[in-house]
Amino acid sequence: MFDLLIKNARVVDGTGMPSYYAHVGIRDGKIALIAPVVREEARAVIDAAGLTLTPGFIDSHSHDDLIMESLPALPHKLEQGVTTQITGMCGFSAAPISERYYQEGIANCQALCRQGLDLTPGKIRRDDFGAYLASLPEAFGTNIAFHVGHCMIRTAAMGYEQRKPSAAELELMKDYVRQAMEAGARGISFGLIYNPGVFADTEELIELCKVAAAYGGEMTIHMRNEGVWLVEAVQETLRIVRETGIRCVISHHKSSGPANWGKIKETLPLIEAINKEGYTVFLDQYPYSASSTMLIVEIPSAYLGQSREKLRALLETAEGRKEVADAMTGGRDPAEVYARLMIGASGAYPDYSGLMVPEAAKLHGKNSAETILDVLLADDFQSTEISFGMCEEDVEEVLAFPRTMVGTDGLWYPGALGAHPRAFASFPRVLGHYARERGVITFEEAVRRMTSLPAAVYGLTGKGLIRVGMDADLCLLDPETIIDAADYKNWNARCPGLKYVFVNGQPVVTDSVHDGRLLGRKLLRSW
Repeated sequence: MFDLLIKNARVVDGTGMPSYYAHVGIRDGKIALIAPVVREEARAVIDAAGLTLTPGFIDSHSHDDLIMESLPALPHKLEQGVTTQITGMCGFSAAPISERYYQEGIANCQALCRQGLDLTPGKIRRDDFGAYLASLPEAFGTNIAFHVGHCMIRTAAMGYEQRKPSAAELELMKDYVRQAMEAGARGISFGLIYNPGVFADTEELIELCKVAAAYGGEMTIHMRNEGVWLVEAVQETLRIVRETGIRCVISHHKSSGPANWGKIKETLPLIEAINKEGYTVFLDQYPYSASSTMLIVEIPSAYLGQSREKLRALLETAEGRKEVADAMTGGRDPAEVYARLMIGASGAYPDYSGLMVPEAAKLHGKNSAETILDVLLADDFQSTEISFGMCEEDVEEVLAFPRTMVGTDGLWYPGALGAHPRAFASFPRVLGHYARERGVITFEEAVRRMTSLPAAVYGLTGKGLIRVGMDADLCLLDPETIIDAADYKNWNARCPGLKYVFVNGQPVVTDSVHDGRLLGRKLLRSW
């Protein structure tokens, strides 16, 4: 007897091949039958006539390891069909944090998640990646895989120092990578626009990647530049791949700023060429023409090589404030510089969330640069931004590239009063807008990018395909109505068209609403 029988489903199995109709039986959390006829009985039956069954979606670029301690159910992901998440991206993870640089390490994490980490003494260890993983709860809303973040490793070894590491510091960083890999991390992530990753040279990245590659791990990389120096940043990334042989995922590949639109036509051939050489490079993408990150990136990197306390002290003086504001604008009109920038989430100024910076500046009574600095100070540097810097043509060209996976890259935390809608709606947007409405890729290919492709890239055994014996992480949806309802004002709206989401064979989402159960598990890699 099956635990559950899904009858009359149109099956899109994750391979990218055309769909077919079948009954799917589930037993003990696994897919036990896929057949046009079924004779066995089941404890529960769902008639899927008119609906499409897919593997559960895999968020190939997630930051939810920084909020899952305070929000273990992770409903915003399940309610868009995500059953597995690849976390620890852009150089940030919830460990390691050393005793020597504890405050700096916590500040790194909380810049992304505000207060998402459980800092109860003795509850969750952060000094060692293996101890961190072991001290986490066993169950979450989704399955979770982990990367170790370079920003965290560098901070744990040498704080925010704006220099090359000493030989001893580099060895310590390499030890942190070894510890993480042996504990079950998938690889190492880099965030080369963030403090302190921005201060690392290429040689440092190569040395750390050698360690991860020795374990068969990958690197994911938020490159040094995604605008004026995009091509050069891709070339640096490919140099690291060639010198270490490491498998690589370029994070949220894009070309930012109107002057740089179209550079994707230069970078995609470079990526295609290195794969033909025998190396392995993939991309991930969130399906929007607006990006989002921490508002603190608007402060030039020259001012970030210091503690938050010292930066605050500088900005609280009139001279320091003017110096930084002038450096931010470079002599240009602040309203012009920040015309495409929106305030994402601000706890101190909730009325500014969702406003373009010049609009917020009018309410604030100061120019755009000064307004940004005031918001940052009031939010203890934890504000987020949304930047409308991309063009739709580039977004569609990246999505059409066969090696592109789908990720949310969502910067959101419980209690936030604003966020980019990608945290809530990326997967329905690809299916509804880009596949069904725009025809950029087929529905079947869109599902492949969300399922079997990331499962293969990240070594997720049992995930990503509808096959007998695979884990029963599944989505049952209406392909004619699924769409992203969330936008930049209603950023957390649930998507229509998602009928059921199953995690390990259990239905945990019905009509786009999560029931609160925690059936996901930590997916630690064995080497």
